[in-house]
Amino acid sequence: MGIVASVTKSDHAPFLITPTPTPTPHPPPSHTNNIKMNLLKSSLLLLISCGSVHSFTASPSSLASAQRTTTTKKTVDLLARPTTSLAVGTEIVEPSYNLAVGSLALGAAFGVPGSPLKSKLSAFLGGIPLTLFGLFLAFQTTTLRFTLDDDNFSLVKSNGESTGENVVVGGENVWAYKSFVNYDVFPSRNFPILIYFKETQTPEDQWNIGPGEQANSEEAVAKGAVRGQVHFFPAIGNTEQLIGGFEKHDCAKLDL
Repeated sequence: MGIVASVTKSDHAPFLITPTPTPTPHPPPSHTNNIKMNLLKSSLLLLISCGSVHSFTASPSSLASAQRTTTTKKTVDLLARPTTSLAVGTEIVEPSYNLAVGSLALGAAFGVPGSPLKSKLSAFLGGIPLTLFGLFLAFQTTTLRFTLDDDNFSLVKSNGESTGENVVVGGENVWAYKSFVNYDVFPSRNFPILIYFKETQTPEDQWNIGPGEQANSEEAVAKGAVRGQVHFFPAIGNTEQLIGGFEKHDCAKLDL
């Protein structure tokens, strides 16, 4: 039971306060409605008063939106920003999938049912190896690029980053034009499969590794060859653009 104070007016006293019992422990519905109305008014006043500083206050939804916008902007910046340390003016040789497509076509010709070249033997000896080789070439064409700057020929990743050390002889895959002693395309410039060049930039003790032993033999030198480090790359770039770059930069070439 609660106690409330009632105020009555008297002729002898200005006010008389008489405690009176109240039979209900809960406020009447009208009183509850008044409380709700007061809370609603207070909320509206709070919103109005905060309106002037809304532009300086971030709500959870606006924060989430800002974070999404920032993340999207960063992603776009990363895609637009060249992740490369290539020198200004560096020419990137266009990739060529001709060799990869040709290898896959030959692999299919040896392995596709109904092909006149298909047999149990040819499927294993020709079809599978050529198909795998074609997939490997497609991967290389997608992930690697030849570049030509003012002084060097390079093999880099598709984003311009270094490919690291050469897996055969070590050293970075960057060669100065002035170190070239020969270059060529096999089997021919009109039917490119391999890009060949020989340079003297690699330390001499590495020159006879792999095919270099025959290319630097006394017999080869007697026929006009110049000793150096031999390199072979599959023709995964535009051969005409690449050879044109070698010619533009006066790379040495032997007419053997």
